[in-house]
Formats: sequence, structure tokens, C-alpha cells
Amino acid sequence: MAKRKVQTESELIHLLGGAVVLYKRERSSVWQARLKLSSNKWLRASTRCKDSVKAGIAATKLYYEAETKREFKLPTSTQRFNAVADTVAAQMTAELEAGNGKVVYGDYLSCIRLYLKPFFGKYNIDSISPTLLKQFDTWRATEMGKVPVASTITTHNSALNRVFDYALEKGWTTRAVLPKLSIKGKKSETRPAFTMAEYKSLTSKMPAWVKQARMEKSKHMRELLRDYVLILANTGIRHGTEAASLKWKNIEWVIQDKERYLRLTVDGKTGPRTLIARHNTEDYLTRIQQHFAELAQWDFDTLLKKRVDEYVFRLPDGTKTKALNQTFRQLMRDSGLAVGASSEKERTLYSLRHTYATFQLLDKTSIYDLAVQMGTSVKMIEEHYSKLTPELIAAQLAGRKYGPKKKPTVEKLAPAKA
Repeated sequence: MAKRKVQTESELIHLLGGAVVLYKRERSSVWQARLKLSSNKWLRASTRCKDSVKAGIAATKLYYEAETKREFKLPTSTQRFNAVADTVAAQMTAELEAGNGKVVYGDYLSCIRLYLKPFFGKYNIDSISPTLLKQFDTWRATEMGKVPVASTITTHNSALNRVFDYALEKGWTTRAVLPKLSIKGKKSETRPAFTMAEYKSLTSKMPAWVKQARMEKSKHMRELLRDYVLILANTGIRHGTEAASLKWKNIEWVIQDKERYLRLTVDGKTGPRTLIARHNTEDYLTRIQQHFAELAQWDFDTLLKKRVDEYVFRLPDGTKTKALNQTFRQLMRDSGLAVGASSEKERTLYSLRHTYATFQLLDKTSIYDLAVQMGTSVKMIEEHYSKLTPELIAAQLAGRKYGPKKKPTVEKLAPAKA
């Protein structure tokens, strides 16, 4: 390999007392410039000139422009948004492939690919202004076909901030020119939960509903959905991201105060976390186990000790399915529980997580403990999972009864007979 030619001092041109140095790259006739700013930071730029005099004038102009930008806290050099976003996306992808990335990186990557690069890609990273952000909001709503909810905007802002942070680190923008991101969006609606009466009705109807399946494949889907619904409602794990990645090796018994509890390890939005399932979850997992000959040969405790590296929620042929949402909608229609009395919004599988939270709060689980169990924040619990009606917690609200005169009897409260 040919050695790269090193220019001698006589081949360099020094200007402004050495603050500007002109040089040429090997096999190029265009002069390049090294600029040493008063902050001791070096910048490199092309003068785009072959004549040394013109190159000196261009380099001197670049130097004073960079010094002025530095004085006013403006970036002295910049990059296109596309280039910065690609680098950030590559970093997150590498972390995910190495097993070190957060689950939410997937959302960030989708946001960068579908929204940020298509709109901001051609702009320099330091030219993104509040006006441009407003134009982006309008464009995004058109692309999505709706005004995004606040949680979606928060995710998009987080992805955009990762791009901005990397640009800040490289000196391609400054805090002074970065626009303030808004989180104003359509107020998100809490997913409707099941009341206790509705949940009991659902669980009582599911066995017969499974048997009503006309085809073998449909029966298998309904069997899996039945236990899937029950496990979601008794653990609070997220449908999709967490449930889909659950394996038998992620389930184990733990002993606490001479009592054993079923512990699940799931990969959530903020990374891996553990949770304790309600005791009857064992029954639903055991029923799933019996659909697989290779697993049914052991009792449940032995299965857990074997640390089997297979997904829990699979069909009997071993495949994972993406049709659980569709089958759940059919269950809701057939059971008459698609819409509850307290909401006009149709229930989804995510409603079972909300149901779990509501029942736990009714069972006097503290909001702080519940936040840890569900892998979310106390604020999210307060905003989305603690909207209980007074009737649901009537006993706690009414408090103790004092004295016979303050005890309203059922007879006095009952309406007169017609």
C-alpha cells in the first residue's frame, strides 16, 4: 500500500498569525483550510479554490464567520438532518441487536423512518425552527389521518431529542438555536376496563365459546385466547410487547415468608422487569402446557425447573399468531361485552391491563407498588388507571358507622313498593 504523502511546512500557507492554515489533499488541486478558533477548537473546511490568493480570502471569511457564530452561541458547522438521524438510528439498532437497547427504541426507529426523516431530512440540523415544527405538526396529522394523542407526540419528541442531542455532542447545533418541543396533542382516552360483574360474565362464557368453534384451527385460537385473556387480567403484563416475548424460562417460583409466588420476567418499555402473578395464573399456564406433548410430560414445577426456551403463547403446532386481536374482537361481539356501560369506546386486549390495575386498586394495592408491578410511572397510574367511580369504592368512602341513629337501614333506603 502506498504511503500517504505528508505535507511539509513549506507546502502550507499560514494566515492570521497561524489561526488559518491552507493545505492541499493528496491528488487534489483545491485548497483546504484548518481554522483555529479563539476557543481552541479546530475546524476544517474546503475553500473550493485552486488559486492560493482566492483560497486565502475564502478561508479568512470562513474564520470570521465561525468566530461570529461562536460569539453568538451559534453552531460553527452543521450537518443535514438525514445524516445525523441515520447515525442515531444505527446506534440504537446496534444496541438492540446486542441486547442492550430499550424496547422503546423500536418506536423511536419507526418514528425516525416514517416521520422525522421524510419531513426534516433535507434541512440542516441547526435550521429547524418553531415555524418548521408547526408545519411538521400539520404534515404529520395528514400522514397519520388523525391528530396524534399526547403520548404519541411524547414518543416522537423523544426520538427527535435523541437526534438533537447527538448533533449537540458533535457541535452541529447549539442550545440557543434548538426549538422548544411542544407536547400538545389530543387528550388520550383511557381504555375501558371490565367491571367485576362484566369480568365474571366474560370468564363464565369463554369455555362454551371455545367449544362452539366449528373448525380445529378456530378452536385452537379460542383456546389460546381464553388463557391469554386470563393471564393478562391476572398479571397486568402488556399485550403485544411483553406478552409476545414471554418464554417458559422467564417464569419461576420464588419463596417469601414461607409462601411461594409465581414470578414472571418480561421485557417492557423501559427494559426487563419482574412481576408477581396472581396465584390462579398457574392454572392458566398449566392448561397451555397441556397443549404441547413435549411439555405435558412434566408436571408444572418440573417444567419451570427445566427453563424451556420456548414462547408461552403459541398454537399447538408451535407457531406464534398475530390474530389474537381479531379473535378477541369476535369474543367481545359474541359475549355482548364489546362496549361497557361507562364508555362508548370498544374494548381491546389492552383493556385487560386496565382491568388488572383497577382490581388491584380496589384490593387496596398502593399506587406506588402497582407502578413497580406494572412497569409504569405513578403519574400514569393516577391519570389512566385510578379513575374509579365512587360506587366501586363505596365502603372505603362511607367509612365507619357510629351509633344507631346514623345507620341508614336498607328498608329506609328502599323505594316504596308500587
